[in-house]
Amino acid sequence: MRAIDQIDEVELNQIIESEWNYLLSEASNWSLLRGKQDMEILEHVLRCILHVGNTSDHAEDFAACVNVQNSDGGWSKMSHAEKTSIWITTFVGLKLCRGNLILKNQKIEESIQRALEYVLSSQEDDGHWSDVEWSHLDTTCSVTVFLTVYQVTHDQKKDDRINKARRRGYDFIMNWQRGSGLWKDDTFHPAGIETTAHLMQYTLIPAYFMDGIEEAQKICLDAADSLVDEQAENGSWDSENMDHTMDACRNLILVADTFNQKEKYSSVIRKGVRWLLDEKNELGWGDFKEEPTNVERTADGLDTLLKYRRFCSDEPMSHFWAYSK
Repeated sequence: MRAIDQIDEVELNQIIESEWNYLLSEASNWSLLRGKQDMEILEHVLRCILHVGNTSDHAEDFAACVNVQNSDGGWSKMSHAEKTSIWITTFVGLKLCRGNLILKNQKIEESIQRALEYVLSSQEDDGHWSDVEWSHLDTTCSVTVFLTVYQVTHDQKKDDRINKARRRGYDFIMNWQRGSGLWKDDTFHPAGIETTAHLMQYTLIPAYFMDGIEEAQKICLDAADSLVDEQAENGSWDSENMDHTMDACRNLILVADTFNQKEKYSSVIRKGVRWLLDEKNELGWGDFKEEPTNVERTADGLDTLLKYRRFCSDEPMSHFWAYSK
């Protein structure tokens, strides 16, 4: 009988394999090779492909994104729609940046460059980026992570134009009022769990890696402590929200590894991952406990397990986020 909160390596590997096979079986619900798709779901699965290490086997899935890119350089949430979404554009773009390190496909590279130009031309005067379906905070941090991944994968860390845009996004986020160490947006996930987890992973830690902004470390650790305080006794976050619990776990994994705080946060992370394992469906996850499985949340869950497995090794987490290579 396992000890409370413990995670057996064999169990973890078995569930990772099972969930990966399940995602493959659901290709008709995410692969552009099978028809029109929700690009948000697709980019979630592409992240898993990258982490599993099967990028070359899915070269056509990455390349297919080029065929549904809009004329302005962006992508829409639904693959064959015309309304460009900044949020979707940045997350598809960064998956292509990472995948093309391996694939080296010229058409993908040209697509990435078009996306970069679209994003840089879309920044508002106060430093933020906007998307009608997302908050300014989440949208802006999605751009800063895309710009970071572009710079790392393309060896462009000294590109002044990109650095200025990314830092302006950082300043916008830092000027947003925070409460109790968390970033909260009353109109968008007001509890602040998901938003804080996103901002730390996608804006603050990139600022630390790319710009050496030392204060980012203290801000991240203060926010991490606030996230720990919000964890429920059973290991979940935000009223047993699967998505937000996954976000919190992944964020704490990166923070703990980046700032050499594994000993401090490991038990909290393990407790959260244990809850996700115990409360998952037979295959996959829903948005909340006992809700039907959906592909997007299952990809999030698999991504969390893959990152946790990496966290338990001696390999740097920064490679998994493509903040180093």
